Amino acid sequence: MEMGFSRLLFFFYPAFIQLVFAMAQPNSLYYGCGISGNFTTNSTYQSNLDRTLTSISSDTKINYGFYNDSSGQNTNKVNAIALCRGDKKPDICRSCIKNSSQGLRNLCPSQKEAIGWSDDCMLRYSNRSIFGKMEFNPQLILYNVNNVSEVTQFNQVLNPLLASLTSRAASGDSLRKFATGNATTKNNQTIYALAQCTPDLSKEQCSGCLINATGLIPQCCAGKQGARVLTPSCNFRYEIELFYDSVGEAMPPSPTPLPVPPPSPTPLPVPPPSPTPLPVPPPSPPAAPTPQTPTGKSTTGKASNRAAGAFIASVFLVLFW
Repeated sequence: MEMGFSRLLFFFYPAFIQLVFAMAQPNSLYYGCGISGNFTTNSTYQSNLDRTLTSISSDTKINYGFYNDSSGQNTNKVNAIALCRGDKKPDICRSCIKNSSQGLRNLCPSQKEAIGWSDDCMLRYSNRSIFGKMEFNPQLILYNVNNVSEVTQFNQVLNPLLASLTSRAASGDSLRKFATGNATTKNNQTIYALAQCTPDLSKEQCSGCLINATGLIPQCCAGKQGARVLTPSCNFRYEIELFYDSVGEAMPPSPTPLPVPPPSPTPLPVPPPSPTPLPVPPPSPPAAPTPQTPTGKSTTGKASNRAAGAFIASVFLVLFW
């Protein structure tokens, strides 16, 4: 469930121009256009920018939500980074990046540098190097206008929760630095939160960015039921209602099942042993002649042998610098 925000705070920096933007709405694009330089229509820089944004938004091989690409050389080189929220599925991620790239090209038609945030992703591009660099400005802060009833009790749970998520997100790898979690206050109020960095940052860079971001809460959002701080390199958010999809978080790959051994071959039947022949008795000595009588007869006996055998077988913010 996505929360609406009624208040926006923008921090402006000399490198970016201020742009008028409507109040926050779901899936809005908060953006900023740089003033470090402009390009002309049909220039080499424009061709490189369009090529880079198309490459990122159409990449179907990446399914972990972080994209970086560059095109061109020297003053015409374009560098771009896109980061999707860690609980978003690949198709939603790519759709967000595509919409953001089209939006930024329309909103910043000739600026060489721009950044845009929406609920599902962040996209930025520049004519300077931005890979592996922690950048905290510009910042976009959004907060819920409703206040919590017990501020002290709320903060006693919120602060450790954000600290834990900062540590977990910073400990991620080069593909993903994202963490979600929740905690409950003594009056049974559950707080849901997430923290994320661009995974090209080191553990120390990510941790430092999130510590700075969460450190803005006392200035902007103390006692609020929800808040969000977005920067080029990191962001966090908390709410009193569930706003992220825990099912969408990438799970570790299932272990490869061990191969099932083939069944043992059925053994061939073993023929039964041949029966031991009975000894042949020696020939009897000639019998004494039996006197023949007219009624006498002579008889001879017969013998037979049997043998048998058997066997058994089985067997995974609007951006402003």
